[in-house]
Amino acid sequence: MAFTHDLDTDEGVLRTLLGDTDSTDYIFEDAELTALLDLNGDDVWRAAADGCRSLAAKYTKEALDIGLGKGDIRIDKTKRARYYSDLARTYDGRSGSEVSEYVDSMNIGVDAYGSDRSEYVGDD
Repeated sequence: MAFTHDLDTDEGVLRTLLGDTDSTDYIFEDAELTALLDLNGDDVWRAAADGCRSLAAKYTKEALDIGLGKGDIRIDKTKRARYYSDLARTYDGRSGSEVSEYVDSMNIGVDAYGSDRSEYVGDD
C-alpha cells in the first residue's frame, strides 16, 4: 500500500486531478496511477479521465435515489457518480479525446403499492 503525492511527478499531478490527496483515506495506489498513465501513453489528462470513469463506476454501485413517504425524506447518492462522470468528460476535452458515457447511475423506485417504478439503462 503506497501513497505519495509529489507534484513533480505525473503520478502526483494525476492524484491531484483525481482529488485523491488524503494520505489517510486514499483510493488509488501509486502503482495504479502509474498503470493508468501507462495505459494512456503518459497523457495525464486521458489518465485522469480514465481514473474518473473508474470512480464513477465504483460510485454507481452506491448511486441510489430513494424517496421515503410523501417527499418527507429523500436520500440521493447519485451525485458522486455523476460528478466523476462529468469530470471525466471535462478531462477528455483537455486531452483531445472523446469517450461516450454509457451509465452513471440507476434510479430505483417503488410506489406506495410495492410496484417497481425504477428507471433502467435504456429506458426513456
